[in-house]
Parts: sequence; C-alpha cells; structure tokens
Amino acid sequence: MSIPRRLGRLAQGFVSSLQEDERFRERLRIGRERSEALRGAFEAAWKGASEEWRRAEERRAAEEAAAERTSGWRSATTTFVPRRYPPDVLAAFDRLGLVPGASMEEVDRKRRDLVKRFHPDRFSDPEKRARAERVTSEINAAHDAIERFEGA
Repeated sequence: MSIPRRLGRLAQGFVSSLQEDERFRERLRIGRERSEALRGAFEAAWKGASEEWRRAEERRAAEEAAAERTSGWRSATTTFVPRRYPPDVLAAFDRLGLVPGASMEEVDRKRRDLVKRFHPDRFSDPEKRARAERVTSEINAAHDAIERFEGA
C-alpha cells in the first residue's frame, strides 16, 4: 500500500473518530455560524460601499452637467486625470514591489537589487537555482513590460 494511501486512511480514521466527539461537533457548528455572520457583514459592507460610490458618481456627473450648463464652455482649469495602466503593466509594477508611476530610474534600481538577490549563481541547490532562474526571468519580464509602456 502506498504512503499517500496510508496517510489518507490515517486521516480518515482521525476525522471519523473526531466526528463522534460532541465537543468537536459543537466547535464546527460555532465555526460555521461565525463564518456565516462574517459573510453577511462583508456583503452588507460591500453593498453599502458600492451604493455610496454610485451616489458619489451620480452627484459628480450632476455637478459637471450643471457647471457646463451655467458656463457654456469648458473651464480653463482641468481636473487631474490619473494615468491609466494596462493590467500587465500594473502586474509588472507589483512584481517589482513598486507603485504605479514610479520613475524609470527607480524601476532600474529595483530591478538591479532584485536580480542581485535572486541571481541563480548564488544558489548551489538545484531546486533553489531553478526557482531563482524563474524569479529572475519574471523580474526581467516585468522590467521590460514597464520599459515598453513608458517608451510608447
């Protein structure tokens, strides 16, 4: 009999003996009730936040429409519009541990630091070396994605 099968049978026996224990069943019941209560609280919070966000958007749109009706022309002052990043560029910033919009000098510096830390030549263990090669390639790919986006 294989080791995984033996471990599975051992775990099955352990769980079946626990299910007969009244204290264990009571603890499971309490845990389920708590998780349901937490789920309900999170759903209510999410619903409230989305409603508040929708109302704020409607208010902003109404204010803009009223301002355009009264002035008849666009005002000379423009509002700040955040830069939009594609999902792959956002993931690249996240992979390097930087906030979106970081300068290329900062991106280059962070790439150098991470490549120094995870360079495959620093690891003699084959598994760690393979992981380091994968991480280094991810770091380089993230740097390239940001560089392509900034150059465009």
